[in-house]
Amino acid sequence: MPVTRDDVARRAGVSAATVSYVINDGPRPVSPETRAKVLRAIEELGYRPSAVARSLRLQRTSTIGLVVPDTSNSYFAELAQGIEQVAFSNGYTVILCHTGYEPQKELEYVDVLYSKRVDGVIFIPATSSLDPIQRLMDQKVPVVVVDRLVSGTRTRSVVVDNFRGGYEATTHLINLGHRRIGCIVRPIYLAHSMDRVRGYEAALRDHGLPVDESYIVKGGFRYADGDRAMQALLAQDPPPTAVFAYNDIMAIGAMRAIHAAGLRVPEDVSVVGFDDIAEASFTNPPLTTVAQPKLEMGRKGAELLIEMMQNDDTPSDATLTLDVHLVVRESTGPAPH
Repeated sequence: MPVTRDDVARRAGVSAATVSYVINDGPRPVSPETRAKVLRAIEELGYRPSAVARSLRLQRTSTIGLVVPDTSNSYFAELAQGIEQVAFSNGYTVILCHTGYEPQKELEYVDVLYSKRVDGVIFIPATSSLDPIQRLMDQKVPVVVVDRLVSGTRTRSVVVDNFRGGYEATTHLINLGHRRIGCIVRPIYLAHSMDRVRGYEAALRDHGLPVDESYIVKGGFRYADGDRAMQALLAQDPPPTAVFAYNDIMAIGAMRAIHAAGLRVPEDVSVVGFDDIAEASFTNPPLTTVAQPKLEMGRKGAELLIEMMQNDDTPSDATLTLDVHLVVRESTGPAPH
C-alpha cells in the first residue's frame, strides 16, 4: 500500500495537519524540532505527496503541454529541449504530443491536454487551421505559438525573421553567379513558409532576375519529399543551377536526387537549406543553411508562457521575432559555366 500522510504522522508522533504544514510551508509555523522529525519520517517511509491532491488544492498541475508536428526532425527536438530546460527550472513538467502533421491529431491532443488540466500549452502548428489553438483559448488555457504566426488568433508567438532568411539564402546564390535558382516550398500555406518564399522572390527582383514559377516546386515534410521536388526541378528545361529549400530535411533530400542524377553538389547544383539542424554539418558535402536560434526560441516560448500563467495582465498577442544568419558550408559554389 502507498505510504500516506497519516503514516508519516504516526512515525513522527505528530498530527496529520502538522505533516501538511511542513510539506506545504504553512499556514501555521512548525518548530525546527518538529519539522526535523517530520522530514526524517518522510525520508524513512519514502513518502511522496499526491500530485493530484496538490493540484486540486492549488488549482494548478505544474504541467505544460507541448504540441509538435514531428519528433523525428531534430529541429523540433532542439526546440523542445529549450522549452523543457526553462519549464523544469521553474517547477513545471512537459507533456509532449506528437501530431505527425495530422490536423485531427492536433484537435485530439488539445482535448487530452485540457482534460489533464495543464497550466498552459506551447503549440507548433502543422497546418494553418485556427481550430486547435482557438479551442484552447476558448477554454481559457494560456497558449504560446512557437515557430509559426497563426493569423486570426490573439496569441503570443516566438518566430524568426523568415523573410530575411529566404532573402539572404537567395542573395548568397546570386552572388555566386547563379541566375536559375529553384525553390522547394511547403505544400500548404503557413506564414513562415510563405515568408521564406517572399524573401527568395524579393532577392531575385532586387538583383534584376525574373521570378520563374516553374522553378518553385512544392515539397512535403520528409527527406523523400525533397528528393521528389528536386527531381521535378531537374526535369525543367533548362534546370536550375541552385536551389533554396524550405528546410534542411528537404535540402538533404534534394542533394540525394542530385547525386542520383549523376550530378555533383556544388559543382553542378548548389543547395541551401533552412534551420541548421545537427545533420546539416555531416552531409556530403556539408550543407549551407540559414541557422535559426532553436534553443533560444524554445526558451523564450517557455518564458512567455510562464509569464502568462503567472500574470493575468500579460498581453496575449505580442510577437517576439529573433534573428537568423547564413551558415556557409560546402554545398554552395560558383555557378557552372
